This record gives sequence, structure tokens and C-alpha cells, in this order.
Amino acid sequence: MSTRITEYSVGDLARLSGLTVRTLHHYHAVGLLPPAHVAANGYRVYRRAELERLQEILVYRQAGLPLAAIAEALAGGPDRAARLRRHRQTLVDRARQVSASLATLDRILEQLSGDRIVTDQDLYAPFDPARQQAYEDWLIATYGPEMAEAIAASRAHLATAPDGMAARMAELKTIEADLVAAFTAGHDPAAALARHRDWVAAMWGRDCPPQAYAGLADLYGAHADFVARYEALAPKFSHWLPQVMRDWAARQPG
Repeated sequence: MSTRITEYSVGDLARLSGLTVRTLHHYHAVGLLPPAHVAANGYRVYRRAELERLQEILVYRQAGLPLAAIAEALAGGPDRAARLRRHRQTLVDRARQVSASLATLDRILEQLSGDRIVTDQDLYAPFDPARQQAYEDWLIATYGPEMAEAIAASRAHLATAPDGMAARMAELKTIEADLVAAFTAGHDPAAALARHRDWVAAMWGRDCPPQAYAGLADLYGAHADFVARYEALAPKFSHWLPQVMRDWAARQPG
């Protein structure tokens, strides 16, 4: 039994994509989106492969890439998933830089307006219940129901820990001071990162394998609260820390 191939006219594709027919004609003219074939009457005909290629073009356009750069990206090999993964990482890096810039601006504006300077006590005090709940809600919404189980397990572990949250936060203060010192001096942060990973495992009440530690680095770079907190420790520290965490995790045995 033959499989019917769905074909679309340029008008059909314009309606599907929200682009104008004129734009699709231009994409054809510059070689960005050739149709599957041109019928004898001159009509352009598009199929599934062209629809997927246009989807990728629109992803790049949304990120502000010019057409020449999009053509170069599309020519970067047949592996569409690999291209999109590279583009995703570019967007993640860009978002992290924007978050760091916003946090720096907020810190400067607070100082200019005469607001209270953030103290060590502010940085290392446990979150109040409302803020902690909002933070956990964000984690669950971002990482799914498995995160809810991990949060519940961590909360139960901390409730039975003999030293409690205050001692944990005091230990974190020392670790982060060493990380900031390595950042400002340009020293190897490996020893401090190992202690930080151990601290995370102690907070979780379970092991923190390299992949999980790298995932935590992504969280630190993506969440505005963490970015602002690390910028308060040192300017640009919020960008440096997630990167060295990922680099260090990549070097550890699985």
C-alpha cells in the first residue's frame, strides 16, 4: 500500500507558518528554503522536509540571527538535532549573561537609592517559609514531579540532621569564600568545588553525581535569585561559578 505524501502550496505554508507569501518567495530566492519541486505551472510545492527546515529557520530568526548566519547554520551538517542542541546552548549562555547583567544593575541601583547593603547574615540566613515555598514551586515547575520527591527527601533529611540548617549555611559560607578567592585570584577552584559538591550531597541526604552537579550549575545560572545572590558575593561570580562547576563535573568519574 502506497503512503500518500502531503504537499503544500506556498499559500498553505504561509498560513501554517504565519509568514507572508512574499517572505517565502524571498527565502526560496536566496536559497534558504527551496521547495520540494516547482510544478509545470510554476507553483512551488512543499513537503514535510521543507516544513521542518522552515521550523528551524524560524527558531534562528526568533533569536535574531540574520539570514546569512541561518544559512551557515543549516549548512553545518545533516544532524538537525545536533544543530539545535548547539543553538540551545547558545541561548542558555545568552540568558545566563543577561541574568548576570540584570543582577549587577539591580545591585548598583539598590546602592544608588540608598537601600540597605546585603550583609553576610542576609546571604546565609535560611529562607523564610514563604520564600522557600516559592523557590520550591519554581523548581518543581521547571524540573517536574521528580523534583518534588527530591525536595521532600531533602527536607526530611535536614529535619533529622544533628547540626541543622544554621551549621550547614555556616559551612557554605566558608566554601563560597574559598570559591570567591579562587575566582578573584584566578586560582584552580577544584578543591573548593569538591567541598561544595560534598556540601550539596549532605544537604540532599544522598550522593551528588557529576551529572547532577552539572545540572545544579545550570540551575545556579538560570534562576534570578541565585544570580543576584552570587553577584552580591562578587561581580561576575554568578557567571563564573556555574561554568567551573560544569567543567569540574565533566572531569570526574561517573
